[in-house]
Amino acid sequence: MPLGVEALEAAVDAALAAEDGQKSVLCLSPVVEALRTQSTLAQSFLPGVSDNGSSRDYLRVTCAFERLVTKGSSPWFAQLADLLRGAAAEVMPILPRRPFAQSDFSESDTRNEEADMDVQESGDPDKASSSGTGSTEEPKEDAAEMLDVEDMDVDDELSTPSITWLSALLSAILPLLTNALPRDQNEVAIIPHPHKMERQEAAEDTMNVHLGTSRWRPVFNTKKICDNCGTRITDRFYYHCSENCDIDFCQDCHTRSRELLDAFMAEVDEVNDENLSRRLFWVIDITERIGWHVLHLNVADRRRLAHELAFSWPTVLFEKLAQAAVDVVNARVVHVQDVKDIQSDERFWHAVGWLQFLYSTNELPCKTRRLEEQSSRGPKVDYERFVLDGINKCEPLSEFQRWRKHPGATVPKVLDVRRFKITNDFCSFLTHSNLVPVNFRRVCLLCDVWEQMQGRIVPLHLEVPREPQRLVHAVIDRFCESLKDADLRQPLRVCFQDEEAGGPGVTKEFFQVALRSFLDVWHNNERLFVYDEQSRTYWLNERAVGSEDFFRSYGILLGQAVLNHIHVPNIFPRALYDRLLEELESPCAKKLRLEDIGAVCPNTAKSLRQILDYPGQDIAEVFGDLAWPRGALLAEDLRISQANKADFVQAYVDWFFHGKIQAQLKPLSEGFKTILGGSSLLRTIVDAVQLEKIVCGRAENVDVDAIRSSAELEGWTDEDRSEYLPWLWEVLASVSPAEKAQFLVFCTASDRVPLKGWQSLGLIVQKNGVGDERLPSAYTCFSQLLLPRFSTKEKLRSGLLLAIANSEGFGLP
Repeated sequence: MPLGVEALEAAVDAALAAEDGQKSVLCLSPVVEALRTQSTLAQSFLPGVSDNGSSRDYLRVTCAFERLVTKGSSPWFAQLADLLRGAAAEVMPILPRRPFAQSDFSESDTRNEEADMDVQESGDPDKASSSGTGSTEEPKEDAAEMLDVEDMDVDDELSTPSITWLSALLSAILPLLTNALPRDQNEVAIIPHPHKMERQEAAEDTMNVHLGTSRWRPVFNTKKICDNCGTRITDRFYYHCSENCDIDFCQDCHTRSRELLDAFMAEVDEVNDENLSRRLFWVIDITERIGWHVLHLNVADRRRLAHELAFSWPTVLFEKLAQAAVDVVNARVVHVQDVKDIQSDERFWHAVGWLQFLYSTNELPCKTRRLEEQSSRGPKVDYERFVLDGINKCEPLSEFQRWRKHPGATVPKVLDVRRFKITNDFCSFLTHSNLVPVNFRRVCLLCDVWEQMQGRIVPLHLEVPREPQRLVHAVIDRFCESLKDADLRQPLRVCFQDEEAGGPGVTKEFFQVALRSFLDVWHNNERLFVYDEQSRTYWLNERAVGSEDFFRSYGILLGQAVLNHIHVPNIFPRALYDRLLEELESPCAKKLRLEDIGAVCPNTAKSLRQILDYPGQDIAEVFGDLAWPRGALLAEDLRISQANKADFVQAYVDWFFHGKIQAQLKPLSEGFKTILGGSSLLRTIVDAVQLEKIVCGRAENVDVDAIRSSAELEGWTDEDRSEYLPWLWEVLASVSPAEKAQFLVFCTASDRVPLKGWQSLGLIVQKNGVGDERLPSAYTCFSQLLLPRFSTKEKLRSGLLLAIANSEGFGLP
């Protein structure tokens, strides 16, 4: 029968307080039974046993299960966790095929000294397409055909009366998925190689002598490359897969992987490798089964589940769920990339599809806005949470060459596709470019650019003055008059006039000085770019006419920064990157809308929003015709009305991002295209979010101390200032980076660092009454937080996080 959340908590309390393991299992039996069937699970963990109209408190559910399986909560916590794993495996549908099977783990030697772990640091070009997962089967047929739903004797799409059972299950097993896999020294999740690694000894006749700086040492020509560190194995002893997979480890990496595994076993209180392997396999297996089931739901149920996770799940739980999926894919990716036919592992690609589903779910709050805001909300958690750093262990050139066989592939829209199928296009890491680390994506993009140059790479030497105005004109002279386009595509090597220093450090300094100088320069009594204080972004100045060479040179600098592995400050709204992609005729360039103006000029967006919200028939008299050159977008004599106001506003948006700034954007985009326009990868699979990261790198973390140093406090007593307000800063310092960014959006409508640093944010914290029943609110146009006085720090924390979470889903789509 269904189990209410109160009964769940009572059962957990009883199981933890039981005198022995048998009684503990008996106390937990109602929970296990509730987990075993979808229909019961759908009605469980609600407030009250049978109150199906109530909302499920997912945080409360997860906390109950977390108490149950936390190490040290009881002497038999491991036994209870195994019961929950079994129940979850029972309720989740089994996949049709299991190429990464449990037998692969069980065949591995269970002795500690025999186990190994794949912590590959970098790939090897010669091995990137070689076999190496331990499978002795022949490559399977085309994965696209193999995974056709009709071929698996199921309906067109899975249809269930409700998806609530699945969201309930996810909240229940989340503690078992969180931090469930070992991590390497870079904090990337890993799994052991499924087979025993046997010690090998190099033949004596392969030995040579290497003369080092202080002594000689023997080196052996093993003709092997370590799959952990990517270097040639020259030690006498090394390790090779007992099942003859193409997997080798040098002695140092074998020792280090053993240490990592031992440390993880001690942390999770596991006594042998066999038990550990079963636990790791369960995490991988259940994640891949969840992915298969979700992706084969009908579109309506898929969207319902996404909406539930986006707007009903607390951010902290969703972030953990996303991280668990990332961990599984990260751990599996190095095993998959060693296979000749990477499409054959359909389970892995369903895990990737599940991660794409969560990525799309994460974007749903972007399509809503609060009533007082003119731009859309940000994602539920930062996009960086979905990045697969494990891909950095792969070989970029090999992956680029694999993607090039299917250059038309784009990021799949898993929320909208009627029938999900894994195709050849889907089975490439670069197809999932939104999940690929920015540095890996950059290298792949450069592989594409260098290929266009046919290997003729000769650094372009540039000598410039340091004084900003003279530097700008020197750059324009070289970029627009002295050099050909082919020369401009070479990486820069810069030195400053009358200075001896040179090298990469000076080149990096040049980009910092040059990009800053172009922002400050005046031409024909106008700046090239204008700065908006509210959005904290720069935008092209439509009054900067006759400055084509200036803008073209700036576009070349942006492209050259990518070519030289240099990140530029994130000072432009994302709309600029959409426009650059549009000029490249990329299918990933989105149509810009009113919310995009909100990120450029919030006041303009506010005025346009007032037009859309105005209900009266006298709309033309109230707002006029906006006095803008409509050209062919709308008839010149067409007046705004209730019937056409949406088209009228969208036409204005089109003009704002096109006709209004075309004289400035066209030369800037031509300069950018001169450097990177030859990249087919950039023109086909990179969207504005990814291009922004390629150019600017990762977002800068929020500095709470710096914000605190300049915050204005209004309406607080001395006692409040000394005893209460420190709680606010302690809470903000303790939350995740994503929640810090959400707090900034909540208070200021932007998570960008101000031009002069976080200390110049100017946050106003105003007292707004007393009482735990109140919630914080904000006036984003004034960067003003209205904070009630709560009775405890925990009340302050929960109230603040609740206010932030509620703001994400409130408003109009």
